[in-house]
This record gives sequence, structure tokens and C-alpha cells, in this order.
Amino acid sequence: MSNNEEKRNANVHQDRNRTAKQGHQRFDDLGLTKRNAEYMFKFSQALNATKLSGEVKANTIDTMLAELKDGQKSGKTARNMWGTVEQKVQNTVNPPQKEVGVMGANYWPNAAYNTLMFFMIFTLLYGITSMMAKNANTNTTMGITGIIVSSLVAGATIPLVSNLFDPKAKHRYSGWIRVLFLIGLFLVWMVIFFGAAIIPRVINPIMPPAVDIILGVIAALGMWYIKRNYSISNTIF
Repeated sequence: MSNNEEKRNANVHQDRNRTAKQGHQRFDDLGLTKRNAEYMFKFSQALNATKLSGEVKANTIDTMLAELKDGQKSGKTARNMWGTVEQKVQNTVNPPQKEVGVMGANYWPNAAYNTLMFFMIFTLLYGITSMMAKNANTNTTMGITGIIVSSLVAGATIPLVSNLFDPKAKHRYSGWIRVLFLIGLFLVWMVIFFGAAIIPRVINPIMPPAVDIILGVIAALGMWYIKRNYSISNTIF
């Protein structure tokens, strides 16, 4: 091996040592114990070798440091909290599935969003078709009470169905039980939907087309507000 090659290899080795030392120094200066600093240094190196985005990597390190500093106060170590470095990297790249119940997380905002969505669809549908038809058949038009009841049931059901068959979640119940539950929900919704159409007109009046359209627009604004302020994921649109 020539002298130039030897010098080049020595420089590469020195650069690697300098980079490793700087990376180690980053965690040594954060008030961590020597063992925890070593764990974070190794985890950081292993995490950098993954295909996760730079933002995810940085957020993961920051979150772990905050948790570790808090854990140190009660004598916890990084290994106690997360297992080996390899286990923590694996759980970070492929997070374990969380068990979800029938309602799942963030149910109520999703239910409210879907309720308003169905209410908007029904009111705009009946309002526009009644306005366009010269001789509207009131027997085929659902009254406002029927629309409200049908929208409430449909809105409450959609998030349940989405949670029942979410492939990313670990489900508490077996597939057959979830299928039977889905069939039951569908039958209940059909009974309520058709039953709402025969509610007496005294308590289920048909709104004028203009009123239906205005109510539909208000429902759309309500959907916009919910979507802007909450995480909406369980919907058909």
C-alpha cells in the first residue's frame, strides 16, 4: 500500500472518529447518564440508517430525550423504557398496532361530521328536486324529522364501520363477530330509514324547497368547521 493511500485511509478513519465523537458529545451534554447517553447515541446512528424522513427522525429523538430525562428522575434507564436499541428502532420504523374498540379514537367529531354530511345530502337533494319539479310528489319526499333521524343514525354508523375493518388496527373482536355486527348495523339503519318515511306529517313536516337548501348549506358550513378543527378520517367522502 502506498504512502498516499495510507494517509487517505488514516484521514477517513480520523473523520469517522471525529464525527462519532461529536455525535456522542451531543448526548453527553444533555444531562443524561453515561449509559443513557450511549443508548441514545447508538439509537441515533441506527435511526439514521433507516428510510424515515429527517423530520420524523428529529421528532423521534426529541420525544425520546424528553421522556428519558423525565424517566431518569425515578431511576429509569433507556433500556428499561424501550428495550434494546434494535427493538426500539424496529418499533419506530414499524409501530405496533394498537388495539381499538368498536368506537375507536376520535369517534364523536367523525360522527358529527358524517351526520352533517348526510343531512346536507338529503336536504339539498329534496330541496333541489322539489324546486325543479313542477308537481312534486310529497309522498316520495322525506319530512324534516325523518331526515334528522336518518342522518343521525347514518352519521353514528359510518365511523363504527370504518373502525371495525381498519386494517391498521388490532381489533378486539374476531372477523366473524365484526361482520355480524356490521350486518346488524345495516339492518337497523334500513329499518330506521324506511320507518322515518312513514312518520306522521304532523311531527314530520316537509320543508319548502328553499328552506331545505338553506339547511343544506348550513350543514356544509358545519362540516367545514369540524374538518378544520378536528381530525376526520372515517367518512365515505
